[in-house]
Amino acid sequence: MNRPRRSRARSVRPRRPRGASAAVAIWALPDTAVADATDDYPIPHRLIVTTCAAEQILAAARDFTPIYYERYMIDKHSKSPQVQHAAVDTAHCFYSLNPADRTAYSEQMATNFADPVTAAWPNWAKIFFNNKGVAAKETDHCAEYPPDDPSVWDWSPAR
Repeated sequence: MNRPRRSRARSVRPRRPRGASAAVAIWALPDTAVADATDDYPIPHRLIVTTCAAEQILAAARDFTPIYYERYMIDKHSKSPQVQHAAVDTAHCFYSLNPADRTAYSEQMATNFADPVTAAWPNWAKIFFNNKGVAAKETDHCAEYPPDDPSVWDWSPAR
């Protein structure tokens, strides 16, 4: 009796490690592989080490990634004044920290979702802790702006 032939597609599919082999595969990864993967999570490294203030980051976003700036501001202005003020204060606090403390804050932020500002506005920090492409544009140009220009927080769609 002839056995039915397997379809070709099934026979060329890569096999996934299962059970103990998967655990050994993960255990065998070097520690640097894990560290390298998280250098930009949840906050891109460039924003951890920048010397720019929150207003400088925001001004650079306004001029170099305007779609992100506008989305952030529309979202910000849809929140209560208390939440808006708390978000601004938290951004100021973050950028007043040294890089080591920013890293610690970043790690805390990734594991603790009980922050009152985050509870009231889940995307409150998106413009500051954005993806690597936006972060690169912000940090490449932020030093060109004054560090204490509060007008960057005041936006209206009629700009």
